[in-house]
Amino acid sequence: ACTICHHTDVGGRVPGSNASDSTEIYAEGLRIPPLKLYERGEPNATLFRIIERNVRLPGRVLGDLRAQLAACEIAARGMAELLARHGAAELRALMDATMAHSERLTRHCLAELPDGEASFTDWIDDDQIDAGKPIRLFCTVRKRGDAMQIDWTGTAAQVKGAINSTWSFSAAASYTAAKSVLSVNMPNNDGVFRAIEVIAPPGTIANALPPAACAARGLTGFRMVDCCFGALAVLYPDRVCAASEGGNTGITIGGYYEARRPFIYVDFLSCAWGGRPWADGLDGNTNMFANMASFSVEVIEAENPLEVLDYALIPDTGGPGKYRGGMALARTWRMLAEEGILQVRSDRATHRPYGLQGGFPGTPSRNALDPGRPTEQPLPAKLTMTLRRGQVFRHQLAGAGGWGDPLERDPALVASDLRDGLVSIAAARRDYGVVATGDPPAIDLAATEVLRARLRALRGKLPSVAWEPPTEVGA
Repeated sequence: ACTICHHTDVGGRVPGSNASDSTEIYAEGLRIPPLKLYERGEPNATLFRIIERNVRLPGRVLGDLRAQLAACEIAARGMAELLARHGAAELRALMDATMAHSERLTRHCLAELPDGEASFTDWIDDDQIDAGKPIRLFCTVRKRGDAMQIDWTGTAAQVKGAINSTWSFSAAASYTAAKSVLSVNMPNNDGVFRAIEVIAPPGTIANALPPAACAARGLTGFRMVDCCFGALAVLYPDRVCAASEGGNTGITIGGYYEARRPFIYVDFLSCAWGGRPWADGLDGNTNMFANMASFSVEVIEAENPLEVLDYALIPDTGGPGKYRGGMALARTWRMLAEEGILQVRSDRATHRPYGLQGGFPGTPSRNALDPGRPTEQPLPAKLTMTLRRGQVFRHQLAGAGGWGDPLERDPALVASDLRDGLVSIAAARRDYGVVATGDPPAIDLAATEVLRARLRALRGKLPSVAWEPPTEVGA
């Protein structure tokens, strides 16, 4: 039995252990080879002491580690019950049959899809070390018969910063994208993976080699899902949504209370799916490549020296389309301790989430120090800095891309967004050609038809993918 989880801290140079600007894996905390925590029911006291001495919150980390051990124990008991009921040979046969079932379903679904090959390029803003230098993601999807190949050859070489992905993470991103276009949601096991080959050349950001830093690899993995969707959208445009917000943003604030008692706040914010061929993108939802719930504001404030000033969806941020992208989310924190280290792992500040089939890109992400004050200062997407008492930090995620021509959006859907405060009257006119007035807003259908006809004549043909190429193209 096996469990895996994120721990609040595993040592290393910064609280939370996951800064984007670490440049080698040795700065990212404890690296423990396969060792037994228990031997014949007895704890490995030396290993427990090593862990305790190398993390900032040993009580929390060891408590979480014991929770993982308890989960493994429960799973082991369940396996023992299955063995007692079926015997080893029959249980192995059942396991093999379960995976064979998933493989048959996967190959059947792949065989339903037209054969073809398509490539797509997207860009990560930078790795925080080489600030402003875009990093290329390049994905080629090849589908033949009942098999699919997802090839990351052409993706940028591994970088100095900690956003390098491992093969396992890149493979998971690829499987997620591929499985999303299949007609059946089969059990997720090795049977699925047998039908989908993933190629990620060693030494690239999709399969980094030691001593590459990789604690912030989640950023790249999330972006790989959207890049793979871009290639799949060429082959299967009726099955693929536009780009999401770019994946979750990692926020870590860590430091010490006056009595030198440590605190570490780790949060991951997601918010928006891209517009889909049949419906709007989701607002305020976890990314499809994650399984996350929003932190309670009350819990954040009770357990950390932080005050949350706001937490809200931001109007006019989802990419316009026949089916619009999900709206961006923002949260603002005030520091109450003397000081702490703030780390932010985000992206899509310069390369916005793409739209599909005439849909527009979503809005970029934004970071700001002391927003609304005379001392307001824009901050980069990835940063490590000291946050002092009374200072305020605000993060706004990117809005997701839209799908389809915005001038084909049902005015009734625009009216619903107007009532919900997700779209302003000005944006309804600018982006959708919908004329609305009053409070609550009422749509003038006749004026809308006239405006849309004029806008269609002015703009010309829309691209199938809406995004901006990088200003600087690295190898």
